[in-house]
Amino acid sequence: MHDFLFKSSFVLNNGHGEKAELGDLEYFLKKDLEFAVVDKDVFEKFKLSDFGTKDEPLNINGSKELIEHYKSIDATKIDFVEKINNIEYMGFSDKGEIILHFKDEGEGEGKGITATGVYDFTKEFLDKLFNIHKYAKFCIEKKYVDLIRENLEELFEKLKETERQYRLIKKDESLFLRAITSTRYKNYDNHIAIYLVLLMFNKYTKDSGKVFNIVKADLSDSEILVNFEYENPIVLEDFGKVYLGAVLSNSEIREKKFTLELRYRIESSKNEVSFGAIPPLKDSLFSIQHSASTGILEERLGNIRDFDKKYNDMIEGILSVGKVKKFNDDNLFKLFKKITSSNLSAGAKNKFQDIYDKNVVNNTLTIIEVFNKTSEITSDLEERMYLERIYHQMIMELTKEKEE
Repeated sequence: MHDFLFKSSFVLNNGHGEKAELGDLEYFLKKDLEFAVVDKDVFEKFKLSDFGTKDEPLNINGSKELIEHYKSIDATKIDFVEKINNIEYMGFSDKGEIILHFKDEGEGEGKGITATGVYDFTKEFLDKLFNIHKYAKFCIEKKYVDLIRENLEELFEKLKETERQYRLIKKDESLFLRAITSTRYKNYDNHIAIYLVLLMFNKYTKDSGKVFNIVKADLSDSEILVNFEYENPIVLEDFGKVYLGAVLSNSEIREKKFTLELRYRIESSKNEVSFGAIPPLKDSLFSIQHSASTGILEERLGNIRDFDKKYNDMIEGILSVGKVKKFNDDNLFKLFKKITSSNLSAGAKNKFQDIYDKNVVNNTLTIIEVFNKTSEITSDLEERMYLERIYHQMIMELTKEKEE
């Protein structure tokens, strides 16, 4: 993950995780709902008491670990709206991050607070309000700090009525400016995303009689990525196992969505080598803008009941992958073209080039082995998801060729 202030990851193989109880989800209910309007609305629509008794175990192995890991990275966050007139520029930190003081006479919850930018806040603040980040960066490099102060103080005065919503995050006793967020932003934060998906998946498992495993999670104070899989796989003789599942993702600081996408994993019958694949976003269970109303949120979450139906349209193609015994040179070249022409980082492309060069002449790899090796070219979560979309696309293309 990125260099977040708080982060935690875990992997649980073969459903070895423990089940939390329904009552454990109370942790996600913010106590001070007076200042958490969205939380209050969400928790009124999805009352814990409507889904069972507190001592009832969730039908999700690994849910206990997920909650415990989330607790370890949970941070105090404050959102408030403030005018430039009530902000004082204090300078830059040694790391080149802007330091702002919110005056006592301000109207927002941040009044009296001094905080330093973190993540992309400095760039976002200087560009969204004044379009001068490159100029400021140049001045810092040249040590022209007086010029920055002169320009910013003048701009603060000229644009003093400009109003923005700011998000603060607290670590130990220090406060950091994390992002400028839209006032339309509904704050479907990570605790809400986890609460809702665990609640709705548990309801689905009760209705269907199936059990989910949480097999992997990457959590931070800003983003989450959680992989769910059915406990029982589909076995393809002499090939491997297919675990149908989904991936939950959410981000609090970027222009992203709260999503639950289909994701399946194929594991070799010869060894524990495997890879994950993600169908197109249009086939997701839901994709919710952070500006969406809680009414839309409620409607989209209902799509979880269609989990099996979503897979019905593509399951034949997915299972036909068992017919692709060897990933030949033509297929390797197709993968090469998809990756080298993609938006992946140069470092990831170079690592794949190395894999390609080593295997193109004497390729004995199976499709599972190729995709497993390719997944190692990057540790970036977004890039890995991008690769998994490519894998699904190739599976559909290869199985279609077999049919023809």
